[in-house]
Amino acid sequence: MFDENGKMSLSRYMHYHYYETADVGGTRRLKRDVIMSVFYMLTLPPLLYFLIFFKRQAPMVFDRNRQIVYHWYKGNVRAQHFKDLRIHEDSQMMRIQTRSFGKRGEMQWANFMVQPRHNPYYNGKDAYEPVFAFICQFMEYGREHVMSQCKQWQSNDKPFAFFDDEKPKDFAQQLNAVLTHLSENDTDIPLDKDNLPLSTGMDMSMSMRLSRAESRESNKDVDKSE
Repeated sequence: MFDENGKMSLSRYMHYHYYETADVGGTRRLKRDVIMSVFYMLTLPPLLYFLIFFKRQAPMVFDRNRQIVYHWYKGNVRAQHFKDLRIHEDSQMMRIQTRSFGKRGEMQWANFMVQPRHNPYYNGKDAYEPVFAFICQFMEYGREHVMSQCKQWQSNDKPFAFFDDEKPKDFAQQLNAVLTHLSENDTDIPLDKDNLPLSTGMDMSMSMRLSRAESRESNKDVDKSE
């Protein structure tokens, strides 16, 4: 098996490993190992790159004083006014829709994705309703109304990531630019005869959600008084 120098060539080793040590299926084993090696070489480097350089999603901030909501993604600031905030829900996730400037300076839609069950494939409507109610009541009444017993307002339970999506250095300039554009131009949101955002399918404005939340809150108060 070895030559006079105690060495073995690669071709000799391959022949020995797949044909002389295997009872059956030497060629089949060789093909299987080649396919698996190619698969690992193609998938592991991108996966490692993703794990190392993936950044934790920046939080979405609801500013009641300014009546705006904002967040950022890879240096791009996204924002929307409370009155124009919209949410789209499907079986996979809930998308809180904001606005931002694109690479060419055009105004575009952006999504902040929420999956209450932490399931990447399915999150039912029953999981969204408590989130909607919490957001709407916070927007209307403040955090003391929805988190009166909490000693801190930010959870320490964060998803794993090596890096955070850092706040842009020109955050204030970008935010003011987006808000100014939204205030001076059409928001591209269809309105009804009462100048309220229309809902399309499962896409519903936060103003409508807020009305529902207020209705539920008033019903609870009535039940308690009775």
